[in-house]
Amino acid sequence: MRLAALILLALGLFAGVATGAAKAPGGSFSVEGGRGLVQVTGKGVLVGRMGKGSLEIVDLSATDQWSPRVYGIPRGKTVTLRGKNVSFYVPGGRYRIVAHGVDISISARGTGTVVLDGDPDAVGDTGTFAVGDAAQAPLPVGATKMSFGPGEVSPPSAP
Repeated sequence: MRLAALILLALGLFAGVATGAAKAPGGSFSVEGGRGLVQVTGKGVLVGRMGKGSLEIVDLSATDQWSPRVYGIPRGKTVTLRGKNVSFYVPGGRYRIVAHGVDISISARGTGTVVLDGDPDAVGDTGTFAVGDAAQAPLPVGATKMSFGPGEVSPPSAP
């Protein structure tokens, strides 16, 4: 619950900057306590945290002024790392995030596509996700692709 409050606080702090700079439309996507693979390709703002695993962030709009931040520090246009308790933020523009690990929490605002592939723990928990105002649902086991953002939200499908 504290993590969700922290993510909402971070989004609130950066909402003014991200809204004016990125002009991101109003779609949203979130993952809480995810286990497995979460890949988000989108345009807008994204805040996330990972308990343990590997992370790759690629800034797909290399000519803009925004760059990904890991632990609050601006990084280059491509960031790759493995670690524990990793926090990251994309303040605007186009990006691709690939997180593979445990305790993944991501909140994205804008438009994009997502690939989810849950890795159940001993009791079958994979974490939860939500697109827009939909109710939280368990991460699917097996690669599933969906989109978020204005217009129609596509139903989950195999990539």
